Amino acid sequence: MAVAQVPRNFKLLAELEKGEKGMGAGACSYGLEDPEDIFMTHWRGTIWGPPHGNHENRIYELKMECGPNYPKEPPTIHFVSQINLPGVSPQDGKVDKNAVAILRDWTRIATELAKNPRPKEDPLSLETALIAIRKYMEEHKKLPQPPEGSKFAIYK
Repeated sequence: MAVAQVPRNFKLLAELEKGEKGMGAGACSYGLEDPEDIFMTHWRGTIWGPPHGNHENRIYELKMECGPNYPKEPPTIHFVSQINLPGVSPQDGKVDKNAVAILRDWTRIATELAKNPRPKEDPLSLETALIAIRKYMEEHKKLPQPPEGSKFAIYK
């Protein structure tokens, strides 16, 4: 028996509401880049650097794009703030989806969720992606970082 799929825009509206009301994790925030984006494609996110390392007390800005196949496919994520992190392009800040587990496994999880009832908490969202990236940053907290406030050249 197939489970009904939540339409893309309904899911993104729920994510927008959660992000705007600050109901998510305190270490990350997100919202639409342009409030007039009726397709809810372009998002901005913020990650507060994890403590006890070179990311501590830093705020990292990210751009996220939810393509037409979201949530079946993961968002494309770029750091706007310059960061030295394996799996993040030093040219444009693009996060390699294979570097972060939730992005790597996203399509498989989405396929499983399409066959089975949804869990109470949605494991596939912009928030879970940001939290996973923050955890990945924590795993690499000793790497030297560019000067605080620097951005990738394409965002200057």
